[in-house]
Amino acid sequence: MNQNNLIPESIKMKVAERLAVMAPHLQEWLRTPLIEPRPVRISADPNGNSMKDLWLVTDHVGEEDASCRIVYDEGNQEFGLETTLDSGVGWYMCSYGSFSDTVESM
Repeated sequence: MNQNNLIPESIKMKVAERLAVMAPHLQEWLRTPLIEPRPVRISADPNGNSMKDLWLVTDHVGEEDASCRIVYDEGNQEFGLETTLDSGVGWYMCSYGSFSDTVESM
């Protein structure tokens, strides 16, 4: 298994660890949007001028979607939030630290 294949497994372990101690209503709420982590390029600024490689952890499913998606920054070892602006730019707003800190910030 190459290094790139280890990253999704590491992310899933971090998510599972924090998810297990979250309140039951949050666990249920996250069950549907959680996805197999996949690499994405998202803008680090709201104008779309500076791109950042991240890992998408949650995604929109078309029902009761949050306005943000959870992403993982492998370089900083932190979770954060992405939102799609009216301009269509997917913007990496900031890091919040752990998975549970990120969920609580939503």
